[in-house]
Amino acid sequence: MGRNVLAIDLGTSSVRAMIVDGQGNILCKKQSRYDVIRVGDYRQEQSPDEIYGHFVETAKACVRQAGAAAAGIEAVALSSQMYNIFPVDERGDPLYNMILWSDSRSERQAERMTALHGRDCLYRETGCPLSSMYPFSKILWMKEEEREIAERAVKYISIKEYIVEKMTGKYIVDYSMAAGTGIFNIYTMRWDGKALAYLGLTEEAFSEPVSGLACLEFVNDDLREELGLPKEVKVVSAGGDGPMAQVGSGACEEGSVNVDIGTSAAARVIVHRPIVDSEGRMWTYAVTKDSWVYGGILSNAGNGYHWLVQNIAEFMQAETMDSVFDTVEERMEKLSGIREELLFVPYLLRCRSPYWDDRVRATIYGLTQEHTFIDIAKAYLESIGFDMFSLIRIIGEQVEVKDRILLTGGLARSAMICQLLADILGREIVTLRSGEGSIMGAAIFGLKALGVLEELHFGREPEVLDSYAPRAEIHRKYQKKYEKYVKLRNALHELET
Repeated sequence: MGRNVLAIDLGTSSVRAMIVDGQGNILCKKQSRYDVIRVGDYRQEQSPDEIYGHFVETAKACVRQAGAAAAGIEAVALSSQMYNIFPVDERGDPLYNMILWSDSRSERQAERMTALHGRDCLYRETGCPLSSMYPFSKILWMKEEEREIAERAVKYISIKEYIVEKMTGKYIVDYSMAAGTGIFNIYTMRWDGKALAYLGLTEEAFSEPVSGLACLEFVNDDLREELGLPKEVKVVSAGGDGPMAQVGSGACEEGSVNVDIGTSAAARVIVHRPIVDSEGRMWTYAVTKDSWVYGGILSNAGNGYHWLVQNIAEFMQAETMDSVFDTVEERMEKLSGIREELLFVPYLLRCRSPYWDDRVRATIYGLTQEHTFIDIAKAYLESIGFDMFSLIRIIGEQVEVKDRILLTGGLARSAMICQLLADILGREIVTLRSGEGSIMGAAIFGLKALGVLEELHFGREPEVLDSYAPRAEIHRKYQKKYEKYVKLRNALHELET
């Protein structure tokens, strides 16, 4: 009988479950989807109990589909969306909906902390810039705007901690999820004393930090039986979706960049020392006791592209959204040349790396009657490439970046987008046959924790699906357009300030 893990990814839009064996073969997988609750401008939430219900049903369906292979499941390993937070009472019941990574309600708190203590007051210790994205400022908002709830809060936790506690009876948090709060010290691997003092909280208000490779006991027999799991199964917290995508993509060698483009986007490298950016433009998260990820996040990526196409699709007669995307991308491929005059500053949601600027809004610049919707959509996609170019260039200031970039995420399925990124970045773009980033990373962590794997990989190169080489002349043209894009973004910042 094989030694398998049940990997779970708790995403922004779905729960995914996948059973993986020790050779990296996917035995079966299931997925269930849910929505974000939009409660106002830049306010986005989800129900912890709704996601827990999806976790149970999705995991149960996957185990049932596995048949005899389910008896070989030795661990449940989890990846999760990062930066979410909500308070629970003494019984562990949620007191408030989960506030998401994309929620910017705590913008005022982050700005006040910056004004009082400086932009990098916690950056050196935590690796996190002051921003409304991080739970640090979200908790400040909760304590100021929802005081009765904050007074009843016993702990502040993420959705993964909520589900792990259901299985293990303990509040534990892996290093990478803790590092994504802005409250965790990336050198000591403990909650940071200065950050706790600013919040007026103690370590008891948070879960116990542990390595994502720690094997925990699955003590909830009722839940274990409901899921159809064997008696001796373990729980491995693994990590946040970003660090897990790095591992799952095979980009474990220092200098190997994983660009992950889904709802949001990120560029990351694994490093073996906790480095921070001299200008506070990037983040650094602990992954294990001797590895960190260094990189940056774009909050405007596939979400904005979907918004654009969905809005225009409402006026089209199309059977599916996929057919509309296919039409848009086919039309883009037929466009002649680069529209150097048309720029799209993409910040429909607040701007994150490398600018961390909550003021600048989305802007289309240079639009004339000669342009079509397809030109606008392409300009939006170019803006993702331009911001990604900035991130990779900053990474290269401290890490020797390899020429080949491993691309994962939903937008990696589009050959047109892959080639566009190669042309803008001036680097070879490689997509992988498995197409599974964060959830495969969780599986690898689970297998390593069990001792099935010696390292955080399967001992072989990831199987390449496609490769896209940059076209030198087009890259040169995009370099000129990138310079103009940066000037426009800076001018908009000056306008707002």
